[in-house]
Amino acid sequence: MLAIAISYYWVIALIVFCMWFKVFWADETTAKNDLSSWLVLIVGASFWVVVLPFANLELVLKAYSINN
Repeated sequence: MLAIAISYYWVIALIVFCMWFKVFWADETTAKNDLSSWLVLIVGASFWVVVLPFANLELVLKAYSINN
C-alpha cells in the first residue's frame, strides 16, 4: 500500500513539474541557464504537497484583488 502511495506522489509530482515547466519555458523574463531557477522548479515540483496549495492560494488572492 505504501508503494502505491509513493507512486501516486511521484506521478503527481511529474505532472506538476510538466505543467510548471511549460510556464517556466514560456516565461521570457527568466534566464533558462540560471541554476537557481531550475532548482526552484525541481524542488517546487518535488514538494508539491506543500507548494501547490500556497500557489493556488496566491492565484486566488490575486484574482480576488483584481476583481475588487
